Amino acid sequence: MIEDICSKLRKEVVKRGAIRDDFNEKSPYWNWRIDNYAGFEVKDSILRIWMGPSEALYYSNAEISDGKFDDLPWSKKTFEAKIRLEGTHYGSAGWGFWNHTMVIDTCIPIWFIYLRARGPYPLQGFFVQAKNIFQPIILFEKNRLFKAAYYLSKISEKFIGIKIISLNPVMQDLDLSKWHIYKVEWKNLAKFYIDEKLVATIPLSEENVKARADIWLDNAVFMLDKKDAGRVYRHVTQENRKRTFLEVDYVAVY
Repeated sequence: MIEDICSKLRKEVVKRGAIRDDFNEKSPYWNWRIDNYAGFEVKDSILRIWMGPSEALYYSNAEISDGKFDDLPWSKKTFEAKIRLEGTHYGSAGWGFWNHTMVIDTCIPIWFIYLRARGPYPLQGFFVQAKNIFQPIILFEKNRLFKAAYYLSKISEKFIGIKIISLNPVMQDLDLSKWHIYKVEWKNLAKFYIDEKLVATIPLSEENVKARADIWLDNAVFMLDKKDAGRVYRHVTQENRKRTFLEVDYVAVY
């Protein structure tokens, strides 16, 4: 019954070409995914996505999305959401578009992404990402690995599998715990805005890509191993001693 309602809502949205959810209730339009120590609260027209406390050895995640694998509704659209992230969180959080694959060669995220790990990890900060290209918005700490990754990516992306546009964060003083409006304009370029300020423009030449809208909070960062038999980004899970929250006032695709 729920799947039938969801399918009907998706068809209506695809036909209309737009969706907006102010979270007055928990809509059956979304896929509501929970792994282990995570969950959702919808109250006072706010979606609270929570995660933790989490064990280091197990993946915990709460995520809403509106497509799966071969059922992806969007191409070259605009994603907009009003969001804030509470607490010092170990793992990742993000929002934007994704084509729902972790296979290295075909994974195409177009989103804002927060990444933080306890151990050595180059991408400790808040970034925009389009495919494998990153621009830092905030860097959490001085990180020699980030500098090394930047210079290696300038020589050749093949060394580390990603490209970093700049060493310099564009909004280092951005307070993620405050409400901000984040927007991704996806055309032949991916343009990223925070509170109507353009923070990054990234070329995106792939044609015929379909994606879903996605918002998540989990306890993992992701690693690329060139020798990985599955050719996928692998989870590196983190312990969180306290519960953290990602709050969403609204989300829209148009």
